[in-house]
Amino acid sequence: MMNKYILMLGVAAVSIGSYCAYAGNSATMTVTATIAHDVSLSVTQDINLGTITINPAYDEWDTEWQYNESGVFSYHNKRAIVSADNATVGIFTANISNPQDCNTHSDSCGGLSVTGNSGNEIYYLFGNGSHPIDNLCGFQIKYSGSGNNFTVFPDQCYIEDISQVTPGRHNGTLTISYTPS
Repeated sequence: MMNKYILMLGVAAVSIGSYCAYAGNSATMTVTATIAHDVSLSVTQDINLGTITINPAYDEWDTEWQYNESGVFSYHNKRAIVSADNATVGIFTANISNPQDCNTHSDSCGGLSVTGNSGNEIYYLFGNGSHPIDNLCGFQIKYSGSGNNFTVFPDQCYIEDISQVTPGRHNGTLTISYTPS
């Protein structure tokens, strides 16, 4: 009877030893994947600031004005401005996951950002002197409240140096882009 127990114990030891030997023969492999967002940005309406009439004889600095998200013009300190039209705000669509992140005025929200020809959120609007940064507008993005529609509008515009402002039609571009967070 004792022989049967010794034999069974020997078989169990060989089985456990074999299992231990195989358990050490494993490795893990890393799996990576990239998820891209197809945001499909498209412009519905360009921005038009209309006609801004200035007094070229004004020789002081710091004229400042703004437009609200509907494009309505208002003064901060009129100084060099004689008159200005209301703006036609820009409208674009973007199928981002959280458009409500853009419910407040911002130059970037929900992964969307607006940049101008200066390479940041400020867009040089007018002027051709050596310091065009003196005469500019900053733009904001705001969610329209429905669908995937957003508005872009100039929230603050400045004329710091009236001598650098040139009459005529001024054209340029803004870039709306999406960067997932």
